[in-house]
Amino acid sequence: MKRRYVILTVIFAAALILPLSAKAAPAGDSSRGAALLNHFVKEFSPEKMTMIIDEEPGSDGYVREIYMDITGCDIGGVRIDSLKVGAVGVQMNPPMEWDEKGLDVAEILNVHAFARIMEKDLNDNLLAKEFGDDDHWNNLQVDMRPEGIYARGNYLVTMIFRLNILIEIFSKFKIVDGQQVWLDDYSLRVNRVDVPGFITDQAVDKIQPLLDLRKFVFPLKLHAIHYGEDSLTITSRVLPEPFDGIVYEYGRE
Repeated sequence: MKRRYVILTVIFAAALILPLSAKAAPAGDSSRGAALLNHFVKEFSPEKMTMIIDEEPGSDGYVREIYMDITGCDIGGVRIDSLKVGAVGVQMNPPMEWDEKGLDVAEILNVHAFARIMEKDLNDNLLAKEFGDDDHWNNLQVDMRPEGIYARGNYLVTMIFRLNILIEIFSKFKIVDGQQVWLDDYSLRVNRVDVPGFITDQAVDKIQPLLDLRKFVFPLKLHAIHYGEDSLTITSRVLPEPFDGIVYEYGRE
């Protein structure tokens, strides 16, 4: 009986110790993936995010393959409804530096991206950012169309008397240097009358670029813009794709 009691005690103790050992052993590596996710969360301020890596980052900061599916992130003051990024051969600074110096991508073999911006977010965020500090603007709105974009707003001028001027912009978008989105092939009308080109250029230059991704954590190379009824999609030449790997999830409460 005593021998059986000793055996049971040993088995019970082992049952407690083994799970603890199994969790503790990979902690040094797995914490790097969690730390990587945390840095991306700080970078993008997403509503939710899924990150897939083929293996945990090495002590030198190298990740062979990474995929991110991000919903509701903020880039340059513009809400991106959906952002998907795939990168291969990512060499970052060592994880031991991340807390003090932040993430720094030194080299990357390839990166692909997909971004969707909703018409509502252009109305709420983009124009509010560009014109919101000026109380003279009112009734600002953007209308996405398959052939481009239509934006309008009223500008209140107060001199001897008050004038509420209707200003309209008809435009398409273009990609500049693979990392910026600019208004292109645009025309400007004031109170339904076309405005001379040099005046239009001066007005539009003040809000260029509409979207700036030069400070994005990965060096993107955007290729194409697609117009929808209520959204704008910007993509690289090749679309990012998820893969089987280690999955990290984040959701804003």
